[in-house]
Amino acid sequence: MAKISGCVAAVSISALAVVLTMGFRGHELASATREIAALDVVLAETTSQAFSTVSMVLDRIVEDVGTDQIATPADFRPRLSDFDVHDCLKMRGAGIARFATLLLFDANGDLVSHSKLWPTPVVNIADRDYYRHARDVSGPGPYVSEPIRNKVTGRWVVQVAKRYDSKDGRFAGVLVGAIELEYFQDLYANMRLPEGYAAALWRRDGTLLARSPADVEVGNRYVTPALSIIQSGATQGTYHTDRATDGQARITAVHAARDFPVFVTSSMTRSAALADWRSMVAIVAVAAGMALVATLAISVAAVRRLSLVERLQAALRAQEESEAQVRQLQKMDALGQLTGGIAHDFNNMLAVVKGNIDLLRRRLDQGRRDVGNYLDAADDGVVRAADLTRRLLAFSRREPLRAEVVEPNAFVENLAELFRRTFGHDLTLETRLGSDLPFVKVDPGQFENAILNLAINARDATPEGGVVSIRTRPATGADTGIPGAAPDARFAVVEVADTGSGMSPDVLARIFEPFFTTKPVGKGTGLGLPQVFAFADAAGGRVEVDSEVGLGTKVRIYIPSTDERPAGHVEEDAAPVATCGQTILVVDDEEAMRMLSCEMLCNLGYEVLTAADGEEALAVLGRTRGIELVITDLGMPGMGGVRFAQEAVKLRPGMRIIFATGSGHEGPAADNDVGPTVLAKPYSTGELARIVQAALAA
Repeated sequence: MAKISGCVAAVSISALAVVLTMGFRGHELASATREIAALDVVLAETTSQAFSTVSMVLDRIVEDVGTDQIATPADFRPRLSDFDVHDCLKMRGAGIARFATLLLFDANGDLVSHSKLWPTPVVNIADRDYYRHARDVSGPGPYVSEPIRNKVTGRWVVQVAKRYDSKDGRFAGVLVGAIELEYFQDLYANMRLPEGYAAALWRRDGTLLARSPADVEVGNRYVTPALSIIQSGATQGTYHTDRATDGQARITAVHAARDFPVFVTSSMTRSAALADWRSMVAIVAVAAGMALVATLAISVAAVRRLSLVERLQAALRAQEESEAQVRQLQKMDALGQLTGGIAHDFNNMLAVVKGNIDLLRRRLDQGRRDVGNYLDAADDGVVRAADLTRRLLAFSRREPLRAEVVEPNAFVENLAELFRRTFGHDLTLETRLGSDLPFVKVDPGQFENAILNLAINARDATPEGGVVSIRTRPATGADTGIPGAAPDARFAVVEVADTGSGMSPDVLARIFEPFFTTKPVGKGTGLGLPQVFAFADAAGGRVEVDSEVGLGTKVRIYIPSTDERPAGHVEEDAAPVATCGQTILVVDDEEAMRMLSCEMLCNLGYEVLTAADGEEALAVLGRTRGIELVITDLGMPGMGGVRFAQEAVKLRPGMRIIFATGSGHEGPAADNDVGPTVLAKPYSTGELARIVQAALAA
């Protein structure tokens, strides 16, 4: 009986060990699949941003070279073959490290202009795939060519090509940016992926463009499950394979790059995915062996078996908790690198609001009523914080730019006061505002953010103290170096200089690359100077940087002038009020926001009903007559604002809807004749009043 009991116990323990180890193996593989899929999303977005920068440069070149004068394909070569166009290509390509060359070809495939060679050599590309695609496929979308190995440097390159049509609608030529694939190789390698991981960039025909580690030949075409996923029309997916392109069993994720005919794969070897599992198998094997020895005594075997199960389960839980903590730390580290610089700017603005509210409260506690300055300053802090949010949305292409006529000196004066309060005592700020400075037409938030980014960089470059100066002066087109600028054209110049550490030539060459930063983790995102470059370029101007190690840095922004004058300011007390006590329904899941909107509308003379979500709001609409307008938040949990609006219009045809949002959405298409109205958070009573009155009057 004892032997039978011992055999039963031995079989039970062995079976339990097998079940636990195989279950944990499946858990590890599933966890690795989720991890590699998340990594691939990040790599695909980073790759898309790199290609988008190239596409943006190509678009800028089309504007720079004056292609509006090309009426027919025959005009392409005469208009674009002179030295000024070559110089423009050279300047545009110089600021982007990933560019090899920029080229212009006419409708016959003959080279018209070259960014690096002058005079232009005789070259024809009529046999190249990117020329044939541009010639035969209409539309502005970019095309990524087959990879080509440079015969001189031995490096692989691809051509990003854009078709150009003349004004009569015919194919006139193609603009090409040659990108060295080593850039993507270095980009993936610099992520320092763990042993067994790999990242690769592919064309949508299965041609390998870049891979890290570089143990597979670039330029070859492979038939892989990733290619099948992309060719099926899907944009992402995961799969396991016993033999990848490098001959190893891998877990792979695939994700298409946004707006470009390429895709990215991230993978890890099955061996790397199961490294922790193998350690656990060893632990289970040792524990099982000890338990089998213990079965010599049947009365003790059962007790030891239960103890083993508990220890194994505790070990599994501890392992899962440890892995979860590591993954969370990795996520927080990545998030911190991105948000550190943003939090710095936002906290400055929150400090202004909090400080002025504290001073306001003290004045009121003292019975004093002279609090207007504090109210204005707190309100200005809120406006700045809202502008920062809007600029972040604009950077992510979710917020349109709003050009206004502004006076540069006024901006510098306002920001200088903020800088003096936030700079340390060992850092001196000097301002020199030029006279006869012209007005400029720019997005005020982008302009302010450009100066703010330059001042913060100057401050960070002088940690031991020094001088930061902000200077404004007028300039002419001849001073700017902008191709095509009239010599007598007027410009406003804003210059930010410091006496700090300066930059070496290799760092200076990369300062406008997105996400490139020399600051420690948490101190910057690498988006500041690219945003300054984008602002100046969008305004039709230029950024110029001089720097020398140990002597400091000077950054000059040239902005073209405008003959327009600033629009008059609308005072808040001019806000319109209700004329006949109309009824408005406010829908918002945030109680404080809901109550604030209700109070504003009541003070304007409206009757107000509220609801905390879409379901409650539909019930209010169903039982209450006389509601003339609904203001609903777009981003509510459960039934969101868009779905609620659709149901509300079905219930009450013709109902006017205002969408309130703080995330930069433009609002959906409306089902009524009025069209959607969007109210951006935060908003003042005056802004709310004017939008509500316009909606009711429509």
